Amino acid sequence: MKKLTVTTLAFLLWSSVSFAAETHYQLQVNGLVCPFCEFNVEKKLSKIDGVLQVKANLKAGVVNVLVADGKTLPEDVVRQKITDAGFTLKSIDIHKPGKKQ
Repeated sequence: MKKLTVTTLAFLLWSSVSFAAETHYQLQVNGLVCPFCEFNVEKKLSKIDGVLQVKANLKAGVVNVLVADGKTLPEDVVRQKITDAGFTLKSIDIHKPGKKQ
């Protein structure tokens, strides 16, 4: 009985993780030169519907965005938010869970 309970709990945990499949976007952004730049971009992008987390990396010029399952990050919206913050969007890479890169 104990094995069955542990197995069932493990299965439920695994299945809930696999269904919570957020999409990760990596944005190349030109013009990030200071911590305030990071904060400004993070603040603008975090207001987009479905965005769960935004983390800018000043040294790499990269902004990582985590988007909820079933949501997308429209390029035109991202480009406008980045432009509004005073920067230039160079590229967007999408990393979907379970998809080999």
